[in-house]
Amino acid sequence: MTAATLLLPAPDAAWRVWKPRGKSSDEAVDSPAEASHLAKPLLIGLPASACRTIGMIVPQADIDLLEQIITTNLERRGLKLDHDAAGKNFRWHLLGQSAGQSIISVDILADPFPEALAAAEASDYTAALRLAQLPAGHLVVTEEQGDVVLAASHLGKLYHSHIFAQTPAGEDALALEITLARLAIEAELGEGCISGIALVGAGFDKAIADRLGQALDLPARVVAELPPSADLDTKGWTKLLPASVRAAQTARATRSKVVRWATLGVLLYLAVGFLAWTWLTMQERRVQELQAEVDDISEPAAAVKKTSERWKAYAAAVEHERYPMFLLAEITRLMPPSGVVIRRFEVNGNNVEVRGEARDAQLAFQFIEDFKKNKVLSRYTWTNPRPEVKGTTATFRAQGKLP
Repeated sequence: MTAATLLLPAPDAAWRVWKPRGKSSDEAVDSPAEASHLAKPLLIGLPASACRTIGMIVPQADIDLLEQIITTNLERRGLKLDHDAAGKNFRWHLLGQSAGQSIISVDILADPFPEALAAAEASDYTAALRLAQLPAGHLVVTEEQGDVVLAASHLGKLYHSHIFAQTPAGEDALALEITLARLAIEAELGEGCISGIALVGAGFDKAIADRLGQALDLPARVVAELPPSADLDTKGWTKLLPASVRAAQTARATRSKVVRWATLGVLLYLAVGFLAWTWLTMQERRVQELQAEVDDISEPAAAVKKTSERWKAYAAAVEHERYPMFLLAEITRLMPPSGVVIRRFEVNGNNVEVRGEARDAQLAFQFIEDFKKNKVLSRYTWTNPRPEVKGTTATFRAQGKLP
């Protein structure tokens, strides 16, 4: 038996609920619209007033060609078909094959479909008698929500059904309809395929069955109800949904998709915001740590800077290359054997001043240029104004400054 919850029409206006693999119905609802609380998937069996079942015999063919043949056959009968990418308003079942022919049963939804039977929660629809185990070889007469329905089967599976009266149906009407149906079904499925009559429901009793059996020369019996078939397998069925249900489910799926994407967007936004907040928090903490480190080392750094400045101030006293006598010795070493006389030598901090006389201006200029090439004196930046020539001597003045 199918694992779906079944919703089937009762003889009166109610609907009976058959839970998955249940052996009896222990719940009823007034309409499919009230079935939203039922377990999913929900398979709704429709009465013959909302789903017509037509049997036909067609040549054997592959599935695609077979469907084209079935569609053409239905259109020739004047039935309005709705088949597009979104779905179809009919579904066919291959019941068997015989003598090169395929035995087909087609369920087609009523047009217009009763809106009271449209349930957005439904996973599928079918004819209610499609779900029942019908007595093999019997014409079945049953009551569905005030209608009297006659059904024929092939190997216990629904082949054809139609409404022929309102309840209660008279015995004469029953006998006439059964006779006509027997002739039509045997013309399609073969003579002798009908071997009995089954009257289903509390609206029939044994006396009626006996009288019908005698009148029609067929065994007739009363059956209390037709429970769902234990061998029912719906896995290979295509979807049979009314257009309004398809539209509602599509809209719901679209809304669900929009909600999912919106939720994903919000979560992504929150995730990015959280990551940004985490990164900023880490950076702020790092800044605080660096500031703490700066605070920790600022005092020692200031002391080091102060010591450095102090040693820099002491440089003249502790660096022998800055001693006046050392500098004077270097200058003296650069003097030529004759022609240059130092008149004044003065050291004042980072500044050195040398004044003297030379035999000529060229010798004075060359003497100062030698300062710039000396290893010790080249540390200073030297300026040498043009020597003044008086008579046979040139007076010069050179000033050196440490950078």
